[in-house]
Amino acid sequence: MAAFQVTDTASLGHVLAVFSQLDTIRWSQPANYNLINYCTEDLTADERLLNHWLCYITDRQTSFARIWDVGGYVLSYLVRAYTRSTQNVHELLNAHLRRDTNDGKDRVWFECPIEKPNIRLSRYGFDAGVVTFASRYMPEDVILIFRTLAFLDKTSRRSLARFMAGSGLGIADQRDAVASVARALNGLTYVSGGARSAAEIDEQLDDEGKRVEKEAEGFGLDSAMCLRLWGRKFHPYGRKRLWCSIRDYLKSPEFNDVLVRSLKDIDLADADRWHRNNPGLRAALDVLELPGDVWNNNEVFRNGLFSSPYLSGQPKAWDMPRTVRMIYEELKNQGNAVFYPEQLDVTFDFVPRMCQRNMCDVCSFGAGIGKVCHAQKGLLCPVALAACGYRHKCDPKGCWLKQDAARGLCQSATAHDQAGSSEAASQA
Repeated sequence: MAAFQVTDTASLGHVLAVFSQLDTIRWSQPANYNLINYCTEDLTADERLLNHWLCYITDRQTSFARIWDVGGYVLSYLVRAYTRSTQNVHELLNAHLRRDTNDGKDRVWFECPIEKPNIRLSRYGFDAGVVTFASRYMPEDVILIFRTLAFLDKTSRRSLARFMAGSGLGIADQRDAVASVARALNGLTYVSGGARSAAEIDEQLDDEGKRVEKEAEGFGLDSAMCLRLWGRKFHPYGRKRLWCSIRDYLKSPEFNDVLVRSLKDIDLADADRWHRNNPGLRAALDVLELPGDVWNNNEVFRNGLFSSPYLSGQPKAWDMPRTVRMIYEELKNQGNAVFYPEQLDVTFDFVPRMCQRNMCDVCSFGAGIGKVCHAQKGLLCPVALAACGYRHKCDPKGCWLKQDAARGLCQSATAHDQAGSSEAASQA
């Protein structure tokens, strides 16, 4: 097979520029992103940072809205107890877990009281008493959460911000700093992944506790060596939850503010360089990998925009994160990079609305945006709203999207339109 190659730089550049613009719109205001439903508003910045990290641990094959609304509430109750006490981590976790055996099947879930009426919880039928939360991979996620809390307890005074600061945020080159922290956060939590049993969870927590004791001791003696060992085992692809979390900390108006405030609270020198508007940080965002999911690997989307005639020599085993990284590296070497890999995560919102519903007639890559673009300053942009559900005020003079530069470039849209035309002709 021929080597991987971008065969139509101009067309693919137009495609990627659209996603880059949609990504910029996505992070322009908090309304375009779901925020966590905290159990109380008096959480510190560091507690909010840790709660966000724990929520993403549970983000697999479960509605993201339920994770933020229900999981966020329950896990913030756990985080508040964790950071404000010195109780043994295993005992503290057990105080927030419930167990049951039903029809011979063991189950485990998190539970906490509802302290006051909560509109977001009521949507799920939790109006009073207690609220429960279980992720789809609950036994494994319990172990990952325990590992995270136990390691922070042993090494970082129960502070995620302190752990991140000691894992690379002080490195002068921010690209190197982001890469170092990514490896460290993966080591903090995800190196213990794997199938678990609810029936044996206490034994597994004990085993993980012993493992953490040993690793934390090594981290305390030589954190640089520990980070190097984690780095050797780190593979950047297939780490959706990791990259989503880091992305939020560096780009989200809400969570980036939380990160910066938490770093200032621990007196990290020059914490403001981690503000999302800092040019050095913006230049470092190309380190972030695209979080792989079912949407950016969707066949209609992928075959339409990331196959022949725009690419050649792409191995069949490659998923979109690896493919997009290689596209970026090739275009960067040519001086034509108009995006960075993580920006294509807007496909999480784009593909269900456009590709899954065959909205080719109003798609930027299909028939174009002529039917929806109104170019009226101050009103919501219907292109971003239709494509991804993003709220953005129209600014005709400064809008790149209205150029409609990617119109007609989707090969799947062309096939869809031809199929529609053939069907119409046969019915005539």
